[in-house]
Amino acid sequence: MKEEKKYGLALPETEYPVFKERMVTANKYGEVTIDKTTIHVPNSYHYNKLYLVTYWDYYKVVSSNGEVLSKGPRPYMNKAREIPWKTILKNWMRKPRSIVYSRYFPYLPNRIAHHLNIESMTLRKERVGWLINLIIKYDMREIDSRFYELLPLEDAEENSFYDSIEHPYDVNWNIYDSLQPLKNSMSKEEGQHV
Repeated sequence: MKEEKKYGLALPETEYPVFKERMVTANKYGEVTIDKTTIHVPNSYHYNKLYLVTYWDYYKVVSSNGEVLSKGPRPYMNKAREIPWKTILKNWMRKPRSIVYSRYFPYLPNRIAHHLNIESMTLRKERVGWLINLIIKYDMREIDSRFYELLPLEDAEENSFYDSIEHPYDVNWNIYDSLQPLKNSMSKEEGQHV
């Protein structure tokens, strides 16, 4: 051992980061291929070129501006990745019809999924807005466990709920009824033609 110390070099005091950096592009679904596995990176489709920095146990996807878009364990580590609910909910707010078809919809807790799976788009948008306000303070599991406690009960929401039941296609029935001629006016017209 003492002989080896004479010939060997001392280890550096600061760690030497070992990583691999390469340019990647996201497909139209916002997915980046990492270790032969496609991983969804939110908002990655906005950028032409992305930098993929891979360490031995985790990865980072960085935009050309230096913004870290995604970070997580590499696929072969077999660890669970955190779902970025904040960005997903913002996308759902812009496109409320896509909620049911989203890849993240099955990962929602049952109460919240049932709460968002309604036909009225205005009500669905209101509920996504409510979730966006809550996701800042709580995580998705806590929102699910305290669902009825956090659920707002306002008159405006109750009215919009009943409106959505009565008018599923947002039809103004008063305008529709005004198209039908009245019985009194028909009898006068018939009398003139006779």
